Amino acid sequence: MENKHFIKGQRYLFYHQAPYEDECSTFRANFISILNTTLLVNSSETERTTNTIVSIPTDWIKKTERLEDIIGDAILPSDVLLLIDNYN
Repeated sequence: MENKHFIKGQRYLFYHQAPYEDECSTFRANFISILNTTLLVNSSETERTTNTIVSIPTDWIKKTERLEDIIGDAILPSDVLLLIDNYN
């Protein structure tokens, strides 16, 4: 996992790939903490689950992005809404 300063409670888009997976996939979650080599996140506010704490090996995390990283310099509300609609 890239060396990044995570903010507790901040929502991130996590790109992960388990050793048995051929391709990288993504999930959205709120950062909780890193314990040794395990990432703890709260995946609440997703369409699939309700308020769930998930742990995943940090080695499986290939990349992370915040919404601010994705939308960049978009300043118009309509631009932001379009980008959020495309946010995984």
